[in-house]
Amino acid sequence: MPDSLYETLHETKSHYDTDFSYNTYPCTIPQDFAVVPLHWHNEMELIYIKEGKGLVNIDLNQYFVGKGDLLIVYPGRIHSITNYDNSVLKYENIIFNINMLLPKEYDRNTFEYFGHINNSDNDMTCIIKPSELHYKEIISCIDEADKVCETFPAGYELKIRSCLYNFFFALNTHYSCAASNEVSDSLSNIKKNKLKLIITYIENNYTHAISIQDIAKECHFSESHFMKFFKQCTGTSFISYLNDYRLLIASRLLTSTDLPVTQIAVECGFDNISYFNRCFKKKYGEAPSKTR
Repeated sequence: MPDSLYETLHETKSHYDTDFSYNTYPCTIPQDFAVVPLHWHNEMELIYIKEGKGLVNIDLNQYFVGKGDLLIVYPGRIHSITNYDNSVLKYENIIFNINMLLPKEYDRNTFEYFGHINNSDNDMTCIIKPSELHYKEIISCIDEADKVCETFPAGYELKIRSCLYNFFFALNTHYSCAASNEVSDSLSNIKKNKLKLIITYIENNYTHAISIQDIAKECHFSESHFMKFFKQCTGTSFISYLNDYRLLIASRLLTSTDLPVTQIAVECGFDNISYFNRCFKKKYGEAPSKTR
């Protein structure tokens, strides 16, 4: 799955049974990590804002979020999370596989409904705010599941499944067509697949030099078309995005390992330690050695 950074960012946050595909992660930006960069995965993700202000990007739709907001990231959608206006953003990530809710025996209605959920082009809403009429009905399902996860009593899996079924019932009843009212710059499937290819290429190759020529060739684009496409999709240049990605990995390694700064720089794709130090200080306001 092209989500290695995401897994790394959350490796110390997990509290779940590995045989049960329902994961919860309490997160804080910037304390835990500076940002969660563009990524995607085949699981469903809920982002439950607990405190602060932030920006969540889902398939190029940008959402300003605050306390109580619930973001719904359907499988396969490209998304990122950052704080806003220097706010400390506290949120809960809930990640689970839709397949855990499917019966072993074929049931047409259930399979059709969750097949629609699994379709990254579904028409269901991506954000629910506390001011909305059906918010309490929706969020109570999540709060109830969270309460069960505090103690994990015998049979907790049954309760969590029950909460998720209630959540999806309320979502389907009240919000299945709500997305048509949202301002949308959603990616076409062709553009989305190209952007996924780029994200995956960066994740797999950031440790060594990546030229515009290399990545453009991977996308079957000319260099000029690639640069224009990437800027339109992300709002930044490819080189800036690549450097930020490498610096994010480096900051994580600096706080979670005892590796020498020079080794971290090289492993994150910086072959010049002075350049790495300058970029890191410009990005985070302090030298890499001061981060530890």
